[in-house]
Amino acid sequence: MHQFSVGEVVTVIPDMFLRHAAPSDYKIIASMPDRDGEHMYRIRSPLEEHERVVKESLLVKSEGYLLAEVPERRPRRKTISLATRPLDLVCN
Repeated sequence: MHQFSVGEVVTVIPDMFLRHAAPSDYKIIASMPDRDGEHMYRIRSPLEEHERVVKESLLVKSEGYLLAEVPERRPRRKTISLATRPLDLVCN
């Protein structure tokens, strides 16, 4: 039974073959047929143009967001409020 399902966000544990992987979270695109008794997954990062195929043992569940899924910040107000009456200057 596969530990992860399609659409889940995971983090890749770097190993000798994945040392150049993007340092971010990945989304599981598909589960692949087992290879050498190990579950395989196709994953994708928004920081890379290609997909990767990795073993289940190199993945951990992530609590993070993919960059494309980060909630957008509310736009800042483009105006400011200024005082409406002039300041009184006191001269001694």
